[in-house]
This record gives sequence, C-alpha cells and structure tokens, in this order.
Amino acid sequence: MKNPNLKRIVGKVRDLPTLPRTVLKITELVNNPKSSAKDLAKVITDDQVLTARLLKLVNSSFYGFPQKISTVTGAIVLLGFDAIRNLLLTTSVFGLFPRRPRTDTFRMELFWDHSLGCAIGAKVIGDYMRYDKVEELFVSGLLHDIGKIVELLFLPEDFSKVISTVKEEDILMSEAENRVLDYSHAQIGEMLAERWNMSSKLINVIAHHHQPALAGRFSREAAIVHLADILCRAIDIGSGGDNKIPPLNKEAWDALQLKMSSLEPIAVEMERQFNDISRFIATTP
Repeated sequence: MKNPNLKRIVGKVRDLPTLPRTVLKITELVNNPKSSAKDLAKVITDDQVLTARLLKLVNSSFYGFPQKISTVTGAIVLLGFDAIRNLLLTTSVFGLFPRRPRTDTFRMELFWDHSLGCAIGAKVIGDYMRYDKVEELFVSGLLHDIGKIVELLFLPEDFSKVISTVKEEDILMSEAENRVLDYSHAQIGEMLAERWNMSSKLINVIAHHHQPALAGRFSREAAIVHLADILCRAIDIGSGGDNKIPPLNKEAWDALQLKMSSLEPIAVEMERQFNDISRFIATTP
C-alpha cells in the first residue's frame, strides 16, 4: 500500500462496526443454492428486530400486497431470497451509523436519502434494461458513497477540509478530495466492502462508480450506479454533500445502450418508489 494516508485509514476502518452476524448468515444462505425458505426463515425469526423490520417493510405500500403478510416464510415466498436479503441489509446498514446527527455542513439524513435514492435508481435502471440481478444493483447503489460516512465519523479533520473546499469552490466532493487529500471516498468504501466480505462485483462498483470503465468486467454494473447517482441528484433526492450534478461518463453511457427518451420514465419511477419506501426505512426499528 503506497499511500501513507490509506495506511492510516485502514486502522480507522478496523474500528468500524461490522454487519450483524444474522445478516452475514442470511447472505451465506442466499448464496447457497441448497438453502430453502425454511432455512432462511429460521435465521430471521431468531432475531426479533430483523423480523419486525422485514414484516413492516413487506406490508408497506412499497409492495402493495392485497393481504397482510404475517409470517417470515410468507414474505420469503412472495419476495424471493435476494429481495429479503437486501431489505434486511438495507435496514441493518442504516442502523450501523447515526442517521440524525448533523454538522453545520453535512446533514446525515440527506445523505441516507441520497444513498437510498441511488439504490432505488440502480434497481429501476436494471429493471428497464432487464438486468437479471437487480437486487445486487440495489445494494451497490445503497453503499456507493459509504466512504463519505467513514470520512465524516472517523476522519473528521480531513472531511472538514473537503467540505470547506466544496463550499468555497462549488465543486463535487470527489473533485475536492482529489485536490486536498491523497485518497477518495471510493477507495475507503472499497476497503469497507472488503472488510464486510462483500462480492468482488460490489467492491468494484463502489470503487469505480465515478469511472465505471475501470471496474473491468463489472463496468456495466458500475455504469448503472453511475447513472443512478446522476439521476438522483438531478431529481433532488437527498444530498451527497455537494450541490453539483456529475457529468455523465461517455463510456458508461455507451455501455448501458439506453436511449435518452428512457431517462424521464426512469426518473419518474425512481421518485415514486423512493417516496413509497423512504418513510418506512426511516421509522423501522
């Protein structure tokens, strides 16, 4: 590791909270083709908080099922393993870091709104493209900027310099990081995803969501999150810490093979889904 600042950050990352064991176990079960709905339900029901979160979300207007779902097994059968895993991962990640505290320059709740909006956006774009694993895109969008939270909570002096530069020069946070630091939130997010034993796909998307072509065989997924981030800013869902809309990377746009006319319906659906689910995420225990 050549960068001395990144060596310092590694020590900070070791102090970060880990994902709940139950969520890690659920991820293992989802990735095991031999797992059954019964196996998954047993792990979830052993954790009362996760059970309450899951049943509250599946009975929300976001899904709009005509009848109340009262059992975890019923939720799994209706939604599928991947959707269940990602709902629980989403609420668990939100619970790992403080949501309400704010500084004068960075409002945490707006950051989480942006993260959730980007997650929904990545899923909507994936649906539009008929991508076969949209649940992975959801998680990628949710965690794409997680490095910013590490900076805020564990590297406050560095973060303050970045925010000051953003305000003074009215530039993107990524650009400010390049000017005043020797590392970026994408690099920190990459290390955190590795610590959480995430897939190589997710690690690469987090690391390269600003430059999707660098994600190699996962460049298409990185391009989806890149576009979701831009659309989320364009329709003003939350805040990533600055007031700018990043330029659309040409290579990323070419990789997606979308038409410009598709952007408006994608943005409309993003906003609809965000309004449906955000209030349930915010109030879930």
